Amino acid sequence: MWQKNNGKSESEIVQNLFTAYLTTAVRRRRNDYIQQAARLQQKEDVTDSLPYNQEQGTEEDMFRGLPLPMQLEDSTLLYALKGINGRERHVFLARVLDERSFESLAEEMGLGYKGVATIYYRAIRKMKKKMKELRK
Repeated sequence: MWQKNNGKSESEIVQNLFTAYLTTAVRRRRNDYIQQAARLQQKEDVTDSLPYNQEQGTEEDMFRGLPLPMQLEDSTLLYALKGINGRERHVFLARVLDERSFESLAEEMGLGYKGVATIYYRAIRKMKKKMKELRK
């Protein structure tokens, strides 16, 4: 059921490259989200001290408070995230965004290490397939 990826065959190399791409894309979006939240907090701190605060927001300001999946600009990545089930999405996002280990996720979910690893890699495969579908 679960096999170690040694990165020797062509499919394993492609899988590793795709995993790296996906991880980088989500981490970059997370960093952007954190920076936006910090900028928003600074603006709120400044405007809270003003005597009169007139609320005039842009569309971008409205989206800042939304969760990460609702903010993703890459529609193919959003499509892929919607194409996996909740448990797979939780494991994938916890692993990529929160940088949690398989061990801590396994303990949280009441599964074994291999079970969580299988869910994670299955989610990546499904996301890759969904992204290919959208490109066609």
